[in-house]
Amino acid sequence: MTSAFREDNSHYEHQSPPPSIHGGKGGDGEATSNAPLRPSDDASSADHVQEKAAVAAPLTKKQKLRRHCGRFWWWYLIGLIIFLAIFLPILFLVIIPAIVQRILDNQTMPVTGGSFIAISPTQLNVSITTSLDTPLPADIDPTTLFMYNEKTPNFSPFVNVTLPKLHVDGETEINVQAQTVTVTNETELISWFADVFDQPTVTLSTRGDSTIHLGALHCKGHIDKTVEVNSLNKLSGFGIQHIRLLMPARENGTNIEGTLNLPNWGALTLGIGNLSLNLMSGDLRIGLITIYDVLLPHGNNSRYFNGELFLDTIFQNIGTVLSSQSDALSDGNIQIDATGNATVVNGQHIRFIEAILNNRRVSSTTPVIKLASDLISSFTNGSQVSIPDILDDVFGNSTFIQEVLTHWNATTNSTAPQTKRSVPRGIIGPGALSLFKLGMKMRKY
Repeated sequence: MTSAFREDNSHYEHQSPPPSIHGGKGGDGEATSNAPLRPSDDASSADHVQEKAAVAAPLTKKQKLRRHCGRFWWWYLIGLIIFLAIFLPILFLVIIPAIVQRILDNQTMPVTGGSFIAISPTQLNVSITTSLDTPLPADIDPTTLFMYNEKTPNFSPFVNVTLPKLHVDGETEINVQAQTVTVTNETELISWFADVFDQPTVTLSTRGDSTIHLGALHCKGHIDKTVEVNSLNKLSGFGIQHIRLLMPARENGTNIEGTLNLPNWGALTLGIGNLSLNLMSGDLRIGLITIYDVLLPHGNNSRYFNGELFLDTIFQNIGTVLSSQSDALSDGNIQIDATGNATVVNGQHIRFIEAILNNRRVSSTTPVIKLASDLISSFTNGSQVSIPDILDDVFGNSTFIQEVLTHWNATTNSTAPQTKRSVPRGIIGPGALSLFKLGMKMRKY
């Protein structure tokens, strides 16, 4: 007979203990259970092997990087913010200004033209032409440049000029046009002008600070440049080109006029107003001339002059004059030196130029034949005057001079062989040749 109790496994839970022989689920009984057992561990192991076989393929480096950044992006953002907070101030406050300053330091800024024109004892009209060559386009604010002597230990500018607002891109010419500036240190200006006169080249130093704009960025730049400029080289080439005596002299004493060459071998045009020069033969002052409105651009400059030749001094010291001319006469020349006497602009003496020219001496050498030709032209160019008349103006006794010359002629004629050649008595005067012989005779002693 089939048992009325049948084991119902429809609600079996694998976590539940197997039913005991007493009919309960689990118990303390010692008897073994006849209930069916759970699936074996072999089935679970097979399922686990199948799961491992289904794992995805390894990620590429790009995928790994994307996954890494996706997981840690906020750390990178924080790091970037910290880096920019440190780097950007260094870039704008250190690196870019250093680059700009390096560009400025590499500029040569050659002086290719300009002028220094004296307009009063304390003012100059200054123009400068120079250039910048920059790899980057930039705008430069107006800049004050101080000019000074590099050889002076302490920074002591003598004038300053203002550069206008500039836009530079590549090689750009810069023009400072006709600025009226005040002399801030006359001693330093005199020192610099002395080098301009004495040397073939002179250094010009400038210093200033400016603001430079690179688009929206701007930074400070310091300019400190020393450039070499050609200068006067002691007026090498100075010389009297033509000379003419004016007889009778004018009411103001003017008895001489002519032209002379004032060379300027420098790049800067110089303007010094009315220049008066002492004419010297050795240490003897024999005249005073004035050159008007002196403006010297580059090159040779022929300028008109007039003044007074001290004829009385010359004839009263004829021995001294001939002695001082001995070397020049041996080469067939006459040497006339010049020293500065006065420099005047609008009736005012320009001290910083007089301090230089009044202590400098330049020489002019003229062939004797040319000088004699100029003097003869003076007598024949509508001036009815003879050499005795000139001596009469000097000594005040024409008869005495005529007698001296006549006696000299008679003495010479009695000892020299007679020739058919004679000196014409025209407007040159009867004693012109005799006077020349007298001068040569005195030179021997």
